[in-house]
Amino acid sequence: MRKRLWQFHSWLGLIAGLGLVVIGLTGGLLVFRAEIQTLLTPELVRAEPASTGRLSAAELLESANRQLPGHEVAGWVFHHDDPREADLLYVRKHGSPEWLVATLNPYTGDLLASPRAGTSTFTGWLLELHYTFLADHTGMFIAGLFAAGLFLLGATGIYLYRDFWRNLFTFRWGRSRRILFSDIHKFTGITTVAFNLLLGFTGAYWNLTHVVGEWIAGHDDDKPAPAIRLYAEPLNLDALIADTQQHIPGYRARFVSLPSEEGWPIIFYGQAPGHFLTGPYGSTVSYDPHTHVFKEAFDLRQAGTWALIADTFTPLHYGTFGGLPVKILWCLGGLTPGTLAITGFIMWRLRRRKTS
Repeated sequence: MRKRLWQFHSWLGLIAGLGLVVIGLTGGLLVFRAEIQTLLTPELVRAEPASTGRLSAAELLESANRQLPGHEVAGWVFHHDDPREADLLYVRKHGSPEWLVATLNPYTGDLLASPRAGTSTFTGWLLELHYTFLADHTGMFIAGLFAAGLFLLGATGIYLYRDFWRNLFTFRWGRSRRILFSDIHKFTGITTVAFNLLLGFTGAYWNLTHVVGEWIAGHDDDKPAPAIRLYAEPLNLDALIADTQQHIPGYRARFVSLPSEEGWPIIFYGQAPGHFLTGPYGSTVSYDPHTHVFKEAFDLRQAGTWALIADTFTPLHYGTFGGLPVKILWCLGGLTPGTLAITGFIMWRLRRRKTS
């Protein structure tokens, strides 16, 4: 049993190795995505706060629509936590299936850049590489399989190296290179196994459930965006945002999805009062796009156990729940899959040379 599990662990590591190097390196960098964006392209993501505060949501949407002829705002992230961070818009061009992004100064209503592909910036490209390998749904499925492989490597490693705790900090420097790299591999794997299990499971869950869901639903990603506005105007977003709290007391809207297909509602995604691991988008409130009348609300606190667990995946995967110390720790933890892949490959090569 142990021998077969060892062979499975070894071959799985070799097969998934290169993918885990890419996922681990990009994931480690993405922990500091906001900081990297500010460093590289501050003119696209930063806004100088005004003494008068943010413009109303209705004014900002009207300003964005005025500056985006031939386009529709399909999604809007409200950045309230950092007053210097610009709001993010998801935009669709009339007659085109492509999704674009733009940033909006919440104090002036000015667009900071024309609509652009998400991969046009370094961090956007890095994110796409991380979870799709730049290959859309096919790449997302493959990345999900690699993430599942990371979880299985962590689980099998716990069993294979269960006795390694006794000599956790022992490195046999005077022995062969294969033994030394084996010690480094075991030390890295055992001390970071919680990251491997957590990051592998959450990444696999997100990617695989999304792709399988899309395939089952038969969504057409190449369907062009309609050239008409699919909600009645004027749209008083401020009134709707205030109304969300009537249905979920203490609710904080963080993102609004505006209909980009006929029949879709206006949906607010946000956070109900909870603990420090409560996700930012787990509770929703939706409205009819034509009458702006309330349709339904989903309060995460009243959901089942699995929904509550899955909601914690976002802060746990990205390390957004504990400030800078946690982000540093998550960045280092995110780099370990690549370290394990490289040391595992070196061990395999040295073993092959010895037996040939």
